[in-house]
Amino acid sequence: MSRLRETGNEAPVSSLAFPSATASPTKIDASAILHLYHLVKVSSKAFVYASTYRSPQALLAFSMLTVEQRNSAWGLCLLGRICFESGRYPEALQAFSAAQRQAPYRMRDMDMYSTLLWHMKKEEELANLAHTMVSVGRNWSPEAWVAVANCFSLDGDHGSALKSLGRSIQLFKASHGGTMVVPRTESGGVGSLAYAHTLVGHESVANDDLDRAQQAFRTAIRIDSRHYNAWYGMGMVYLRLGKLDLAEYHFGRALTLNAQNPLLLQSAGAVYEHRGDYGHALEVYERVEALLRQGYVADNESLADGTAETASASVAADGTVVLGLQSHHAMNFVMFKRARVLVVLERFAEAAKILEQLLCRCPREFNVPFLLGQTYAKLRRFREAAACLTRALDISPENSQSVNEAFDALYQQSAADQEAVDSDQDAAENSDANIHGAPRRTRASARDLSTPPSELSRGHGIGGSDMMSPVSSSIGSPYLDSPSVFARGRRGQAEWSHDWSALNSADDRVDRALDFDM
Repeated sequence: MSRLRETGNEAPVSSLAFPSATASPTKIDASAILHLYHLVKVSSKAFVYASTYRSPQALLAFSMLTVEQRNSAWGLCLLGRICFESGRYPEALQAFSAAQRQAPYRMRDMDMYSTLLWHMKKEEELANLAHTMVSVGRNWSPEAWVAVANCFSLDGDHGSALKSLGRSIQLFKASHGGTMVVPRTESGGVGSLAYAHTLVGHESVANDDLDRAQQAFRTAIRIDSRHYNAWYGMGMVYLRLGKLDLAEYHFGRALTLNAQNPLLLQSAGAVYEHRGDYGHALEVYERVEALLRQGYVADNESLADGTAETASASVAADGTVVLGLQSHHAMNFVMFKRARVLVVLERFAEAAKILEQLLCRCPREFNVPFLLGQTYAKLRRFREAAACLTRALDISPENSQSVNEAFDALYQQSAADQEAVDSDQDAAENSDANIHGAPRRTRASARDLSTPPSELSRGHGIGGSDMMSPVSSSIGSPYLDSPSVFARGRRGQAEWSHDWSALNSADDRVDRALDFDM
């Protein structure tokens, strides 16, 4: 047995004061009890509001926490999740990034952070996050493999993303004994299992595997019936299948669960679009855009009455939180869909104004300059249309076939318009010649004499006589089949299809754009 060695500075055992069994119990400070009660009460309210996707009330409860709790990793992740579920991506990015810096090896809630980075197309940050998480929790963390899947998905490798999600589901079941019961995390979000199945559904939709997508979304709903993302995914699948009634039902269920997300509010407009009711679709998008510009409040009745005050992240007199969303990430998506409907309704001038604003708000989105170029072509602003299509091809070279088809249509429309102008001017010159007895000279011969030989011999894939022929047929409403503004994958359908050879470089495209005689 070991012995205790006494030193000269130690007090004798008999002189040590031990609490007596008969001593009076220590009195606990009442202020400490009240502080703990307040902390638990406010945290519970924020947890409940976040779990039920009532973002304004959750933000109000979060603001009542202490500074230490708000600045902790738990508090920052809670704030990031609340902002993400309401579609406030810039605020969510700030909160999640601060939490990740404070606790770099935290795994919980980082799957939501990786999805946020996927939505905001931040490839470098997502790759760094996935590398850090996998280096720590390769063999035990489902969230780490969700981050890896999002990284693959952003790079366009949907097959590898599905494999990573399968690994995440496997780890989650292993850590919970193979059960399908999903615990609620302390920050109020759904468990990793339902979320992983939902992401499997979205990746399957990107691969056009709608049967697997339906199975994945149904599994997620069976695991957690309050997971609005799965209901929304089922609505998108039914929308792709043309089952509009079922799509509307599932969109309604998603909106019932999370009425604060503006991206869900426009789902009714998508149903109207596929039904061909573009007037009602435009009304829905205008209402959503007006709602985003005014601000979103917690009281739905005040929204219906139109009595909500406009503010920016402030607390109203009745205790509701007013969120100024003029810089909302969903605003770009709704504006694009409204512009697309305006193009279908042939209100090209209004659509061009919206798309010009979007070009400044999201300069790296392929669909914005692509649709703007087609809109400029309808307005006969051919030089600007060629510049927009060139910009779209530089942003997304994988959509070169769509852009080249749009270039072909643009060139033929420009040539047809020029031919019509030439014929009108020839008719006017011929009438003047008949009156004054002047020799007849056509516009085409004058142009041939003044055009340098290099311009006539520059190859564009077809002969010069066919180049001036007007367009004979077109496919109606091609803009509805273009890919969504924040989604990568499905190629938009061009208005005209030709077998012209693709252009090889940006210089060729610019030279071709400058060939337009306007």
